[in-house]
Formats: sequence, C-alpha cells, structure tokens
Amino acid sequence: MSVLKIRDNLFWVGALDEDLRVFDVVMRTEHGTSYNSYILKTPHYNVLFETVKEKFFDTFLKNIREVCDPASIDYIVIDHTEPDHAGSLARLLDLAPHAKVLASPIALQFLGDISNRKIPGKAVFDNEVLDLGSVKLRFLSVPFLHWPDSIYTYIESIDTLISCDSFGCHYADERICNDLIQGDFIPAYKYYFDMIMGPFKPYVQYALKRIRHLNIKTICPGHGPVLRDNIDLYLKLYDDWSRSPEQTTRKKPLVSIAYVSAYGYTEKLAREIAEGIREETDAEIRLHDMVYDDKEKVLAEMAEADGILAGSPTINGDALPPVQDLLMTLNGILHGGKVAGSFGSFGWSGEAADMLMARMKLLRMETVEPPLRITFKPDSPKIALARKYGRKFGKRLSEKWEKKTDSGTGRSYWKCTVCGEVFEGALPPPSCPVCGAGKEAFIEYIPEITTFKDDKPLNAVIIGGGAAAVAAAEALRERNATAEIHIFTNESVLPYYRPVLTRGIAEKLQDTEFFIKPSHYYEEKNIKIHVGSTILSIDTESKQICDSDGKAHAYDKLLIATGASSFLPPIQGSELPEVIALRNKNDFEKLAALCSGGKKKVIVIGGGLLGLETAYYLSEMKHSVSILEACPCVLPRQLDPEAAPFLERAVRATGVSFTPGTYVVEICGQKKVSGIKTRQDMIIPCDIVLISAGIRSNTDLAREAKIKVERAIIVDQLMRTSSPDVFAAGDCAEFEGRIDGIWETAIEQGKSAGASMAGDERPYKPRIYGASLHAFGLELFSVGDIGSDKNASYMCAMAKDELKGSYRKIFFKDEKVAGGILLGDLRLTNPLLSSVSKNFGREEAEEAGLL
Repeated sequence: MSVLKIRDNLFWVGALDEDLRVFDVVMRTEHGTSYNSYILKTPHYNVLFETVKEKFFDTFLKNIREVCDPASIDYIVIDHTEPDHAGSLARLLDLAPHAKVLASPIALQFLGDISNRKIPGKAVFDNEVLDLGSVKLRFLSVPFLHWPDSIYTYIESIDTLISCDSFGCHYADERICNDLIQGDFIPAYKYYFDMIMGPFKPYVQYALKRIRHLNIKTICPGHGPVLRDNIDLYLKLYDDWSRSPEQTTRKKPLVSIAYVSAYGYTEKLAREIAEGIREETDAEIRLHDMVYDDKEKVLAEMAEADGILAGSPTINGDALPPVQDLLMTLNGILHGGKVAGSFGSFGWSGEAADMLMARMKLLRMETVEPPLRITFKPDSPKIALARKYGRKFGKRLSEKWEKKTDSGTGRSYWKCTVCGEVFEGALPPPSCPVCGAGKEAFIEYIPEITTFKDDKPLNAVIIGGGAAAVAAAEALRERNATAEIHIFTNESVLPYYRPVLTRGIAEKLQDTEFFIKPSHYYEEKNIKIHVGSTILSIDTESKQICDSDGKAHAYDKLLIATGASSFLPPIQGSELPEVIALRNKNDFEKLAALCSGGKKKVIVIGGGLLGLETAYYLSEMKHSVSILEACPCVLPRQLDPEAAPFLERAVRATGVSFTPGTYVVEICGQKKVSGIKTRQDMIIPCDIVLISAGIRSNTDLAREAKIKVERAIIVDQLMRTSSPDVFAAGDCAEFEGRIDGIWETAIEQGKSAGASMAGDERPYKPRIYGASLHAFGLELFSVGDIGSDKNASYMCAMAKDELKGSYRKIFFKDEKVAGGILLGDLRLTNPLLSSVSKNFGREEAEEAGLL
C-alpha cells in the first residue's frame, strides 16, 4: 500500500498488516490491522505524526519518501509511545537528524527506554500551540487512552484530530478512509473500544469533553480507518460506550465485601467487620459470597465502591480462586486509591489474607494493615478483633469520604507532601521538580473547590514573580473572571521553579520542568506578566506603584510577593567577581559561565541543603569541590549525631571534601578570587566561592511605603498587611513570627492572598514541613523535632544498616510522634509526615506503617 492523501497537505504514510490474527497477545484481529502514520506538509515545515511497528519500517520509509525526503522532517509528533506506534522512531531519527520529537513529558521518558537512545525532544504542555505559519498544532493532554502518555494533536487549519489509539480499530483496508470503505467495521470498532478503552472510561469521557468545542472534520487514529465521514456517529458511540450507568448521588460511602468461606468462619468475619465499619461511620455495605454471586456484577459494583474488602480461608497455603480471580481482574487505574482490606480464617498457615493484601497494594489501593488473620472459628475475643479491624477500616473510609469529590473527571493531580507543589498528570512525576523528592512522596490530590464568584471590576497588581505570585493570580482568577491581573517581575523570564536551578547546573532542563506555568496559560487566563520590570516604590495613598522606567501603575488591590535574597555575611573579599550567593536564574547563569573552560576549584561556604545540592551537581561536572561548614556536623537541623556520619561518608565518597567546624574569615585575591582564609589561618586555594548562608526577606519596598515590617512584612491569616488593600505573601511575609522560606508556604499564602484580593476569605493555616535531599547517591527526608529540645525527654525507634547506607529514626515526645529521619530508604515519607502532622501516638503510628 502506498501513500494516500487524507486532506490538503496531509498524507497517510503508514503500513498494513492484513495477515495479523492476534494483537498484543490478548486481541483477535480477524481483519488484520494498520499502523497509521501521517505527514503534514506546510510551506516551511514537514511534520510526521507517529511511526509504525519496526517490522514494517521499509514500507514506511518508502511511503515517507513519496511525500518528502526523511532528512527534511522538522518535527515528529508522538501522541502515544507504544511500540506499534513508536517502534521505528530510532531508525527514523538516523535519517532525520534535524527532527525534534514532540510528546508529553511521560512519553519522552518512555521513548528513551523504547529506543535505547537519547531522544532529541521537547515536552509539550497541555493546550500548547505550535505555530508553523500557515498551520497551527494544538496539543491536548488526554492521559490513559490507554497509556499515561497519551495526547491529542489538533491541526487547526484543516480541522483534523490526530488521536492515536482513540477512535481506532484493528481493521486493515487499503482504501484507508471510512468514506471509501464499503464494509461494516463497527463491530471491530466496538471490540477495540472494549478491549483497549473499556478500563479507562472516565478518561474517555474527559477526552471527549476536551474536543467537544472543536470543529473536527477528520479523525486520524493509530489503527484502522481514517474517519472522514459521519464523524458525529463515531464520537457518539464513544460517548455512549464510556458512560457509566446513571446513578443517584450517594449520600454515604459504598463498601463492597467479597469473600468465600469453607465452614462459615470467614463469612462470620466478614459480617463482624461490616458491623465494625458501621460503628465508625455511616456506610452502605454489601456482602458477596463469591461462590454464588455474579462476578461481573460484583466487579461493576467495585468500580463504584469507595472501599473494598476481600476475604478467604487458607487452603493448601493459598487463597481460594473465586476471590483471587476477582482481585486479579481489578486494575490500578480504576481501583487505585480506594480504601482496601483483607481478612480470613485459617488452620495452621494463614497466607490467604496476606496474599490478597499484596494484590491490593500492587493496585495502589489505600490498604488497612495488617490484614485480619484468625485461627479457625471466631469466638468472642476474635470477634472483637474483627470489629476493631472494621472500625479501623471505617475510620480510614470516613477520612477519605470527607475529601471525596467527583472522581470521574479523567484528570489526575498529585501533591508532593514534602514541598506541597501540585502537578497534573496521569502518573506522579518520577521526582518533584521543586524539591527533588521521589515519587514515593506524592499522594493523589483533590483540588480545592471554589464556590465564591464575584466578577466586579478590579485592578489587581502583584509585585514579584515567584510561587506566591502565581498562586495568588490563579486563586484570584478562579474567583473573578474579569479582573485585570498584572504581575511585575524583575527577572527576564516567566515564573519558574527556583529549586531546580541546582539541577540545571549539570543537565538541560525541559520547559515543563523549569516553568511553573507555560506562556499560553497566562494568555488564556488573561494574566499580564511584565518581565524585566523592577518596581521602585509603592504609594499607598494614591494606590500606585512606580517602575524603573518612571511609569506609574494604579491598583485596587496590591500583593507584595518580592521573596527573599541570599544573605551575604560580612566577609572581606565577598565583592570579588567569582563570589556568588546563589538565589535566582542570573546567579546560576553566572556560575555556569565561571565554570566553563575546564575544571575549576570551587569552595562552598555553608553545608546546608542548597550548598550540598550545588556541590553535588558541580562534582558531577568533574569540578573539584570543597564544602566548609561552620557547624560541627552536616545538616544539624535535619540530622542527629548518629545520622550525620552516613551523609558525610556519602559526600566524601563522591570526591567532594567536607570540613565541619570551619569558619571562613576572608576571601583572598586582588581583582579575582585566589582562595579563602579560615579562622585557623589556613589558606585554601580556589577559583570560585559559593556562599550558602541563608536568606533575608526583601522588605525595602514595604518599609519605604510605611507598611509594618519586622523581620519581614507582617501579615494576618488573610495575608493583609498594615496598609488597606495591600497584601503580602511568600518569603517576604511574616505570619505569627514565622518566615518559613519554603515553597509550600509561598503557595498557600499566595492562594490566601489571591482569595482575599477577590473579596473571599481563605485563611492561611501553617503546617509542618519536611526537608529532603537527593544527592551523592543518597536520599534524605527529615521532619519535625529530632531531639533538639535539650530539656525534653525523647523515646526513639531506630533501624540502621551501614552496609546499605540506610538509617531510620522516629522520635517520640510526650508519647507522640515528634519527628523523624529517613536516610537511604524513603518509602515511609508519607507515613512519617502524616504521623508528625497529626500528632500520632505509637499505636496510630504502627497503623500508619511507620513502625
């Protein structure tokens, strides 16, 4: 099969596999299949959409050459990375050396592993537009159709949707387009939907909502006929097939309990657990004996349930098939996050409940542990244990229900519990771009629901371009759709994740990793950002600010979010050009320039988190790095004396010198740095000096405007300052004596400030924050009080393995979890943070899996 013109300047260049009869092991393909790929030709660009299964590369290449020279391909858009769509990408890139791959951030990760090579790619934002002159491509994030990487590409000028696996089917026909095909492929279309999209119906509904407003005249799927005729029919079929049965809104949580019972013992446990749940919370509980009840009906119920319990006796060291098979049919996409538990009666071994629990954990359910295991027939004490397990399950269910909103949106959000940043995506990021925490630190997050709306005329001005500024603008826009919102930032770029700057020393960052929001977000939300604009003064009487060009800007409401600057201690020589206090993008660009041209000797003054991270990435670039720390050990606020040696050994193992108890009194050199001098009169030669000695709030504007300032700008719970209609948030704000200097504080205070500017009330509530470090081949998380109060008495639970480099220590004060340290193994990050935040006692900490 050769090339076929689909629309003006859009060509099908894929391949047919008419003899295929089994696809991906599990699907019948009686009509074969096609591997669809498309080329869009514009006056200045050639864009390829998808590739084909590698087996058909020669045919694919022949078809491409009928349309253009492969070397002239400018962009390769991969809407989904499964090997039948991206399998020949590596070979094609060899022939298209200038092509840039466009895909979702997750897709780019997958493509590197599939192709086993570095992908010259760019991650695209949701709703991002690529302007090719005569043609615009709009990218829409539509995850889990049927992988987490999936996107749609809409070609605006020809009203065409590139949908990959959506709206496709396994049906090979050389006429390619449905308006030319005479046979009926609807059965194949339905079978494909059931097998591929069936488990992802909420995500299908979300995708349909995303394209509902588009004028679609052609749909180009990854398999099967291109849809050029009767588009509404195919969209309606997807809509009908993906809708859940209409249900009345439940007023209470639903619990589905499935069990098998040989002698009635496990059934008795099921009923007693149900009673325990009812003692704790008002829930609708349905019990199912899987020997008699219809499996498909139970599965449908479990898709809607908020809690799932499974029970089985242990026979021959195993759980019984009716319940095992039921759990094997569940999947983490639909059932992940549900509250889950397991139970069973046994005679002498008792593995069944543990096996069921293991499957639930694999499905990423919120398991209530340990599972309930009872020997033989339940008597009164054993019934009491079953009731207790039910109450524990009910408590977890109740907490989950209180936070529950509509979960069928097809959108997923993930919150980093270390720094508080929230990300949208099918899966949590592999690491947090803000604080570096691994994916174990993420929890699924339900966004706040804003009911306050007031579209009154309002001119809102925000000074500063950090996390607080963006959060405030977003919160204000949610409440007022018409307000004028202006953000003035003295930086030359859009607001970005400041903490990733250290990682940017050693590796190139994607835009999706660097910028808090893409540029089109501000355009869509009508938020005007003035980059490179320094504000010199605030006049609270006339309600105006003045910029460095002498221009005045009026405001109705003003937010000061000027952040903080690095503290420079009064050390002789600190004015030399090779001395840098790292804080913003310009500082790191200066460092990169100084480090160019070969190996440098770098001294880092201050062994805090920022100093350690910077030292690590500089060492990764093969520079010679020494850390000088005034304190007697590394990270004394995050590590106790027993944990510190673990980290110090890891630092030195990478070749970085670490010297505690050392004070720098002078930076040596005339016109450039030549070294440093310590209090012990030791001279250490170096080329560059980095100072990491904390921050100081930027308060000059507020102070000169007669706004109340102590260590920072004084604010109340609504982020109001002493001046009417002026608010402050982030590192420049002081609330109840605290200046956290932490990303999540800036976000939360920004949200509260934005709400207040709109006329709403969203009081800021401080919380406990953890600290994390991911460097030197070691991971650290520390939170709370780690024994720092010399007048207090602590009880500790500790586990360490010097060979593996792991250390865990939990501190109890007044019989409550006060703090903890995790080194090397961070799987308990969330239980630890939760235990400290909620002031758990020992029993609750054990239930949370902390001990």
